[in-house]
Amino acid sequence: MADPRQLPADIEAERQVLGSLILRPNLSIQIASIVARSDFFLEGHRHIYDCIIALSQDTVGELDPITVVQYLQDRNQINAAGGSAYIMALVEDVLAPNNAPLQAQRIRNIALRRDLIEAVHRIEEDAREPQENEGSFLKTVEESILKITSKTSSRGVVSAPEMQKDFLDYFEKLVEARGGMSGIPTRFEELDNRTSGLRAGELLILAARPGMGKSTLAMNIAMNLAIDQSVPILFFTLEMSRLEVLLRVLCAHSQTNHADLKRGHIPQGKRASIQASMDQIFRSPVYMDDTGALTIWDCISRTRKLNLDLRTNGQGKLGLVVVDYLQLMSDPENRKFGRQMEVASISRALKQLAMSEGVPILALSQMNRSVEQRRGESARPQLSDLRESGALEQDADMVMFIHRDAPGEGEDQGERAGQAELIISKYRAGRTGGFYLAYRPELFRFDNLVDAGSTEA
Repeated sequence: MADPRQLPADIEAERQVLGSLILRPNLSIQIASIVARSDFFLEGHRHIYDCIIALSQDTVGELDPITVVQYLQDRNQINAAGGSAYIMALVEDVLAPNNAPLQAQRIRNIALRRDLIEAVHRIEEDAREPQENEGSFLKTVEESILKITSKTSSRGVVSAPEMQKDFLDYFEKLVEARGGMSGIPTRFEELDNRTSGLRAGELLILAARPGMGKSTLAMNIAMNLAIDQSVPILFFTLEMSRLEVLLRVLCAHSQTNHADLKRGHIPQGKRASIQASMDQIFRSPVYMDDTGALTIWDCISRTRKLNLDLRTNGQGKLGLVVVDYLQLMSDPENRKFGRQMEVASISRALKQLAMSEGVPILALSQMNRSVEQRRGESARPQLSDLRESGALEQDADMVMFIHRDAPGEGEDQGERAGQAELIISKYRAGRTGGFYLAYRPELFRFDNLVDAGSTEA
């Protein structure tokens, strides 16, 4: 533990907040949304704060210094709180009760600095000792700092005047778009028409049965951004190695059969196009992470670090993060509460990451196995088919499904052969429904259709 004398604190700000709360107990809800008892530096102030919050929730009687003193005396905490004279002085010394929220924010900020100092002190002590696993130690260090910095991402309640500049900037972009792309285009025309592109802060869920092409579509969207538009993308591939993903990217971009390249065979006349595709791929701002046992904390910290590096180096910021796929990610802190709670925590964290970093996140998801037993029209996926669907459906701004009829079920053997339906089942900002894309699995490639064949809900 760091020496308390070296830790930053503002005792006077704490006194002003406590005195203001006794005078104006109606401030308690606002103040409680800013600071917690642990944010107060002095233990006595924590006792007083607990007392004020408890009494302010009691509708019987007015809150005054005498009531506070009696409450603390009844619980044998009056001496620990500094005595009755100290509590009386808190009220007498209040300068401006209306400034209490600003003082509370200062207390909160200083408390975060203390947390950082104490975390760094613990890290220093541990770093002086030999570690059994250096990788695990560094991961623990990263997570301990991230947990503290994550506390600063919450913006809380914001007034209308404070929102004005951000809203005007946002509205101006919408007007400039004039119904066109207000986000980053995916180059899938019907998807862009319905969404106006990928927008910062959105969590998008893409789900399908095994073998329907969800990894391929996510990869195609990501590469359309990175290769064709030089937009930085980060691809977390939890199921395949980055080399296999790159091979599929090469197949899709050069339109070369995957089976040929997998065997090391370059078809006649394709060498030049394959080389050209490779040149474009390796010049593009593509970033991949193929850590198999990825935790949500890994995902958050690595996304933030890359986004910061891009901005620092003048390369803009991330345009898209892809997670392939969500159920392979873990959250050690919530695992003990069951799989449903763990996935809910991961889903919520991804949405918060999208908002805090200002980047769209496309997370792929498994579906319940029950959908595989259905046939015909009933086989079309729906929101309830998402595995651990409750949290995913709630957190997502958009939920999309890829659907193709199984062999022998009709359409896929006829006019819809070589096509896949992309179904938008939930979209906060627009209409739902489906449309068709060309699908060539041997190339790991989706393409636009001249007639997308809308299947409106």
